[in-house]
Amino acid sequence: MRKGIGVITALIILILVAVVLSSVIKLSFLTVKHSSDSYMGERARIFMQSAIENSIMAIEGYDRKKHNNCLKHLYFTDEDNRFEANVSVLRYYCYDMSDCPNCSIAEKIATDKSHGNVVLKVVVESNRSNKRNSGYIKIQKITLQRP
Repeated sequence: MRKGIGVITALIILILVAVVLSSVIKLSFLTVKHSSDSYMGERARIFMQSAIENSIMAIEGYDRKKHNNCLKHLYFTDEDNRFEANVSVLRYYCYDMSDCPNCSIAEKIATDKSHGNVVLKVVVESNRSNKRNSGYIKIQKITLQRP
């Protein structure tokens, strides 16, 4: 009788150890996945800030009078081709409308303190064709900037 109880006890202990080990492996997999997703999300937010700053520089360098219109859309990719940023200029705020000729998104303002401000809509998406991306990320932000 004792030999049968010993075998059953050993089997129960082995099953309990297997359940604990599988739980630990599952938890470690979830931790790695969460760390990877957090890293990619933070990298996307940093790339978004870079896209905003590059947009401001492009708007500053764009001669609206020479081209007889205003800059409305910009597109950026990061150096690893992991993220793409689509920047749309939603509104230009101009005190002197001669600075914004033929610009359908320009709005006249009453004070020169806000002259040149722009409203940008920035959408950053992970590139699905890049095999190094672990998942799909899309973040967007609407911001008022002063070039």
